[in-house]
Amino acid sequence: MLSKKYSKVFSPSLGKFNGGALRLDMQEGAKPKFCKARSIPFALCRGVEAELDRLVTENILSPVSYSSWATPIVPVAKKNGTIRICGDYKITLNPVLLIDKYPLPRIEELSSNLQGGVEFSKIDLSQAYQQIELDNESKKLTTINTPKGLFSYNRLPFGIASAPAMFQRIMEQILAGLDGVVCFLDDILITGKSFG
Repeated sequence: MLSKKYSKVFSPSLGKFNGGALRLDMQEGAKPKFCKARSIPFALCRGVEAELDRLVTENILSPVSYSSWATPIVPVAKKNGTIRICGDYKITLNPVLLIDKYPLPRIEELSSNLQGGVEFSKIDLSQAYQQIELDNESKKLTTINTPKGLFSYNRLPFGIASAPAMFQRIMEQILAGLDGVVCFLDDILITGKSFG
């Protein structure tokens, strides 16, 4: 069975891209911005605390005692009742970030590459961006300010303006040369020209 032979690939734990850490580049003269933590609705407090604890346990976040950058968080309730924590980087980091311009594929390109397929599969990568490590300087830039204190991201967080382009580039490099395989961010589409 494939899931046993490649158990590391099918593991429920967070994967890690082994092609190196990403660097976030800043505009010349960018000055740090520190924002206070925002109040969290009482109904979301326990979920936010649980998610922060999970992110620290998985080494996605690390608590820090000082940072010159700090972004407030926006908690988003997911369909399954858990919370996704997003940094509100549009008010801190994104305005002074050199944004990666790598193009996302158009639907026509994806359809053309899958033309002639008779069976299709879709793989949705879990916590896709967070499988990519940040370099040490970039970690400092992504610090979030929460009711539980400051945390820096060790992995690429949601909300960074360059994240989609950086992730798409990495995925296209990984999947380059595979016939019948295309990706759009964290969705990988696979087809074959025959059954079985």
